[in-house]
Amino acid sequence: MPGWLAVALWVLLAGIAGAQDRIILEEVLGSWQGDDEVQFVELRMVADGQQNVAGRAELVFDDLTASDQGRRFFSMTRNLARGTAGAKVLVGTGRLAQVAGVTPDFTLPAGFLRARGGRVCWQALDAQGAVGVVDCLAWGDFSGPTFGFGAPTRVGPDNRSLQRTGLSGVIRQDWQGRLEPTPENNAGQAATLPTLCGDGAVSQGEECDGTRLGGATCASLGFARGKLSCTQCHFDTGKCTFCGNGELNDTEQCDGVELGGATCAALGFTGGSLGCTDRCALDTAACDDTFYAPGGGPLKSDCQAEWLVRHAGAKPDGTGTAPPRLACRDGDVACDGGTAADSCSLAVRVCFGRSDPRLPKCVPAATSQWALRSPEDAALASALAAAVAALGAGDVTGGEVAFPLPVPAEGRCSAPVDIVVPARRKVKLKAVTTTAGRAPRDGDTLRIACVP
Repeated sequence: MPGWLAVALWVLLAGIAGAQDRIILEEVLGSWQGDDEVQFVELRMVADGQQNVAGRAELVFDDLTASDQGRRFFSMTRNLARGTAGAKVLVGTGRLAQVAGVTPDFTLPAGFLRARGGRVCWQALDAQGAVGVVDCLAWGDFSGPTFGFGAPTRVGPDNRSLQRTGLSGVIRQDWQGRLEPTPENNAGQAATLPTLCGDGAVSQGEECDGTRLGGATCASLGFARGKLSCTQCHFDTGKCTFCGNGELNDTEQCDGVELGGATCAALGFTGGSLGCTDRCALDTAACDDTFYAPGGGPLKSDCQAEWLVRHAGAKPDGTGTAPPRLACRDGDVACDGGTAADSCSLAVRVCFGRSDPRLPKCVPAATSQWALRSPEDAALASALAAAVAALGAGDVTGGEVAFPLPVPAEGRCSAPVDIVVPARRKVKLKAVTTTAGRAPRDGDTLRIACVP
């Protein structure tokens, strides 16, 4: 939300008179040494005059999904004694006061903060009296919105705190895990909670310590394979992977025979057999050598006309993205269909009205006109225009074709035309397709280079 993302970056600017929106999140703790009732949210004032928070600001706590049922509001019920820049505000549980010996400015009910995945936001009234989100921190497996502050931190405030270290407005850049939390209240009373992490023993609240993993492995944590490690006495699964369990997880395109419904045709090929690599990425090696290249027009009209080409060495990848430039080596049978030396010959077709799964926003329409804008090669323009005209008895004028009766949106392709490119040269095909009613128009480009 750009309106208040800017508010999150005001931190070095002068305050607005009367506003109480110059306070940011500073440190968050969700549990300590296995005790989920030791929690706090520390805030920091970044401008003077921020003490009048009663009825003007609140913390909002969310669960993993930011559901209405899991949301908790904590309102500031009184003003603060200190309102100068740098002053802290401590919202903590009664158990925190017992463990740290620091009295919170506001007592937080235990359980408001989800240590293993959640979000906390600070919102306040601005100078105009409007409520706005000022700052947000999300962590763990939180899947709800973060209001422009970016993805959640990978680590959570479980047996360690999350502390602000930057002011970029991006969560993963601004927050880091801290093994020794340092709660401080508005009066300046502070404490440091000593950590047991690093003593080589897996203590209460710790998942691991150094090389001691307590018998845990990537597999025992639900992954297929990988190497588990320990960071800040929490399991580090960065080198674990779900790839190999036969199910689609995280960003996997496939897993074994599970292709998620993908096919060669859906990726722009004329057919073939789609596979999956051992890294769970779609493998198009066994897809046909021929594929459709949309040409780079607007997404809502890019399917009106497409190039159909053959190049076994430049196939679309698992995302179906066709290469914008086809480079062919002279004599390479993967792409060069000619026999003449010092040149490459690639067969190209022009296709109209094909429904392309890669372009879900494009609904093909009947074609009324096609015009080749580049190159200015009369013979090539004539050959391509003649092939296109044959799709619907079109009238040809130079490199332009007009169809008295529009070509229906049925996925028709012209006969192949050999595009001959001299060695060390390149050819750019640029065409514009107009649908019946003259809108929308689809501009398509295909670049072919011949490498000696």
